[in-house]
Amino acid sequence: MKQEGNVPATPAAPRRPRKKWPMVVGVVAVVLVVAGAGFLVWHESPSFCNAICHEPMDPYVEGYYQDEALMAHAHQVADTTCLDCHEPKIDEQINEGLAWVRGDYSVGEDGMLTTVGVRSDAQMCATAGCHDFNEVVETTQNWGGEEGVNPHESHQGYQLDCSSCHSAHGQSMMYCNTCHDYQVPEGWAAPVQSAGPTAKA
Repeated sequence: MKQEGNVPATPAAPRRPRKKWPMVVGVVAVVLVVAGAGFLVWHESPSFCNAICHEPMDPYVEGYYQDEALMAHAHQVADTTCLDCHEPKIDEQINEGLAWVRGDYSVGEDGMLTTVGVRSDAQMCATAGCHDFNEVVETTQNWGGEEGVNPHESHQGYQLDCSSCHSAHGQSMMYCNTCHDYQVPEGWAAPVQSAGPTAKA
């Protein structure tokens, strides 16, 4: 009979060290993807605008959330974000960021920018999923009970854009009343009329 207890044990083969770099790279990649996705979601929200640029963006974001008299607030209630109207273009965002860093902008007493480069026109406002301009025209026929009056079918054609009357971040103004004397929507301003007799049509 063999005596198994006397057989010398063979040494175990040395273990090769496990490579950890693939796991580290994988974890870093996942963190970057999640952080990037989170940044994109945050970038789409109004809070992004004033988190980075408190001045001059605070009054715009505060109005968006809190001022029921503003068109911006009505857009917020309708779940429309800033970037639904202000299309983010990388070159514009870089220029805006550089202007902010340099302090190359001015604000009025109300904290709003004194120079605004964005005008709202039918191309911006009357797009798919936003306002249907034909419905807007139909809704404002015979404005204020006056036969034939429609502020959205101006005799000036389309040289007036939406921003001529509608202000998202300030008080809207009945531009027609520069010459005419039409009904002014509640909360809107009436401009100072031009000299001469008031036109009715």
